[in-house]
Amino acid sequence: MNSQDDQYQSLAEEKLLEDLQRQPHIMIKLSENALLVADSLRDNYFKNTAKFITHLRGAMRQAARGERPDQILSVQAINDLNWEDVQGEVVTFIDGGLGQVQMSSPVPVLLRVGSYRVKTGERSVTEREHFGYYPIILGDLEGGSKERKDFPDIIRITSELLGGLSAVKRTPDLRVLMFHGPLVYMMSGYAGHTPFTEKDIDIFLHQYAEEPGLAEQLKEEFLREAEIEIYPKIAPDRSDEWIERRLFEPLSWIAFLYRQLIKEAQKRKPNIIIAGVVERGELREFSEFILLERIFQSLRQKGNQNYFNELYGRKDIKSPKALLDKLGYTDSLLLSMLLEPGQFSEPWEIKNKYAGLTKGKIALPGESYTSDVDWTCLKPPNKIGFPKVLGCYVKVSETTEPFRVEVFDKLGKSQIIEAARRAYLYASLLPGYGFPVGLDIADKYAKIPSWLTDAYSKLIKYHLGISLQSGQVSDAQMRRLIVQSIYMTKRDWLFRPSN
Repeated sequence: MNSQDDQYQSLAEEKLLEDLQRQPHIMIKLSENALLVADSLRDNYFKNTAKFITHLRGAMRQAARGERPDQILSVQAINDLNWEDVQGEVVTFIDGGLGQVQMSSPVPVLLRVGSYRVKTGERSVTEREHFGYYPIILGDLEGGSKERKDFPDIIRITSELLGGLSAVKRTPDLRVLMFHGPLVYMMSGYAGHTPFTEKDIDIFLHQYAEEPGLAEQLKEEFLREAEIEIYPKIAPDRSDEWIERRLFEPLSWIAFLYRQLIKEAQKRKPNIIIAGVVERGELREFSEFILLERIFQSLRQKGNQNYFNELYGRKDIKSPKALLDKLGYTDSLLLSMLLEPGQFSEPWEIKNKYAGLTKGKIALPGESYTSDVDWTCLKPPNKIGFPKVLGCYVKVSETTEPFRVEVFDKLGKSQIIEAARRAYLYASLLPGYGFPVGLDIADKYAKIPSWLTDAYSKLIKYHLGISLQSGQVSDAQMRRLIVQSIYMTKRDWLFRPSN
């Protein structure tokens, strides 16, 4: 590199640093990372990050001009969609909220899935907007492992899916279905929950369909599929018992609901656009397996494999994973510095959602022991498995970090671009937030109001107090626990730990 190139590079780095200083969300994240990285990386963390991003932007410009054979990152503009283009489209937004009562600690008691349906361009308020919600009282359920912290999550995932499926069934002209959060969660983390009973499923399905026959049909369709294909693979030694007891293994049930959602979307022409939109995500899969993998391969081809070690003054940055581990970069952080407002990154298949689906243990309702199960058959592309999911990142403004859009691969190649364009358009109504406005509304609607949970908390404490006064609770230790649950707060000196 000659002196003129050095000067140009230095100016480019200075301009990038100025750009970053105008984007507080990036500066805050970089500042946090600078405090967490190794001491040897800390002093020049900002400067070296600016050098890396400047080089990367230069490579992207060269590829766009045809001056470079390999494409490091492909981006596309999606700010060409106008409200006139989506005039009359019916869109439903789905989100779930959890209500907790404050005893000695917060206790989740109620989940509510909110839906917000809107017809774009409709002037009549009564015709334009419609709200719905689907409540689930967690204590009414028999299945699921209530002792696990993720019990409310698996209930919420199931309820949101049924809310989405209900929206598709009830809305013949639905064009877009958008979920707040991942379209599919990291499902391996929810393996091992006690199966739901048929009574549990009836509670889930109570709000699913206006006609009870449709809910019953969905339930029987799953049990039939479970008997023939699913349970013999998941629990071959006890599959007959599972069917006889009419049990619904949570991951199998959720995977079935995803397949039903896709099947219903495919019945419409064009297919319904189904997407999940994730804000403030910590995923780094795109950076590790797509972006940085290409960069490391390009560096090796040019004999410059020590680029990152020389840049950051290290000897151990030899792979994408090592780079991310040492420097704390994530997808959203890197793409915040690479994407321009109104652009989205190239889509990729998100594979880590099902990576941990392996063999494990499960306890059936009413049993104290566990038995062997095998969830590997639920990985895509198995017929009875979860669907493949594609993802991309969308940047709305300079002051907000990109959000991730997820779609089902099976619904066609146009899903990702059409979902990204609409998510950007909806988010343009909230430029300071940079997130689809309909999801923001659904989020607020799904939240359980504090006055309701406060009242429920007082009701619980009242009944516990009556039980104590009437002598229904005689065990001394249990009485103490109940008194603590009624009266104790984090600052209560009366119930401090004793020696």
